[in-house]
Amino acid sequence: MKIKYLSHACFELSNGKTILIDPYFEGNDTAPDYSGMPDLVLVTHEHFDHGADAARFNCPKVCPPNCDYPNKIEMKIGDKIDVMGIPIEMISASHHQSGYPTGYVFEFEGKRIAHLGDTYIDGVSRIENVDILFVPIGGHFTMNVEEAIEALKTIRPKVAIPMHYNTFPEIQADPLEFKEEAEKQGFSVTVIEIDHEIEQ
Repeated sequence: MKIKYLSHACFELSNGKTILIDPYFEGNDTAPDYSGMPDLVLVTHEHFDHGADAARFNCPKVCPPNCDYPNKIEMKIGDKIDVMGIPIEMISASHHQSGYPTGYVFEFEGKRIAHLGDTYIDGVSRIENVDILFVPIGGHFTMNVEEAIEALKTIRPKVAIPMHYNTFPEIQADPLEFKEEAEKQGFSVTVIEIDHEIEQ
C-alpha cells in the first residue's frame, strides 16, 4: 500500500483502490496540485480545511450528518459499514469548533488504520490493534506534540504518522521533534513530507 501526504490532514492511500481522506487543496498554499481520481473519500467533519474539495470527486464520500456532498454516505459515531469491501467505523473526536467531530478506523490492504480527525487529547480513547495512526500535532485546534505522544500511549499503534501542522500560523509544530520524543518512549513514527509517498 502506498500512502501519500497531501498536506494538513489529507492523505491518499492506494493499492488497486484509492482512498482520499480530508481533501483540502483549494486555498491551501501548502498543498500540491492533485489530479487523482479516488474511489472513496472520507471526510472527518464539516470544516473547509477537511472537505473543501470533496464535492469535486464523483466517487462516494463517507461523512458525518452535518456534511452534504453528492454521492454521500452518511455515518454517525459508532456506525460500522462496509464500502467497496472496506470495513469502516466512525469514531468520536473532541473538537468544540465542529458540530460533529469524528475520526475513522478502517481496514485496507491488510492494515488497520485510524485517522483521528481534529481532536484534543480528551477525545482520544483506546483503539485496538492499530497498524497505522494519523495523529494531529499542531496544537491550538487539536493536540500539540506532547499531547499527541500521550495519545500514542493510549492507542499504541505500530506506526504513527503526524498531520495537521504548519498549514496555518496557529498550528506551527515540528514533526521531527514529535518523532524524536515519541521514539524515546518506544514508539515508531514516520514523517512524510508533503507530496511524498511511502510504502507501508
